[in-house]
Amino acid sequence: MKQKLILFFVIACCLNGMNQDLKFFNQRPKKNLFLELAGNGGLLSINHEKINLISFKLMMVSKIGLGCTQDYSFKSPENYFISLPGNLTFCFGKRRMLFELGLGATVFLKVNDPFYEFSFYPIIGYRFQPLKANKLFLKATISLPQNLGSSNFSVSNSEIIFIPIGISIGKSF
Repeated sequence: MKQKLILFFVIACCLNGMNQDLKFFNQRPKKNLFLELAGNGGLLSINHEKINLISFKLMMVSKIGLGCTQDYSFKSPENYFISLPGNLTFCFGKRRMLFELGLGATVFLKVNDPFYEFSFYPIIGYRFQPLKANKLFLKATISLPQNLGSSNFSVSNSEIIFIPIGISIGKSF
């Protein structure tokens, strides 16, 4: 009888621990709104992310944004560009600190001219994703497009600045 009672308490404690993990899993914020300095949106961009929770250690994140950049002559820029970044990444890890890996693309539209440039790239990053809503969100990413110029930080055969390292700060909700 004692063995059955002990077994019952052990099973009840295990189920209670799993229930708390499930509660934590379901309360994670599902969206982020953030500013990104440099990175795949140009010099500055505002972005929105939608998070799909796949398992305790895996999330699929889709991002869309709106940004701006210029040509690589900082002193007297002649051309300005609107950027439309989008990406699909997977985040691996436990709790708050997550490793990010995925693919992204950005369309650069020249202001006052019918010119556009398309850039496709892999993304590697690291993020601090809060466990509760209305908390600070941080992310650092590296995006290296194939057509990145080797002599400067521009997309090759154009004058668009593309800085491959991006720093993001925002809010989860």
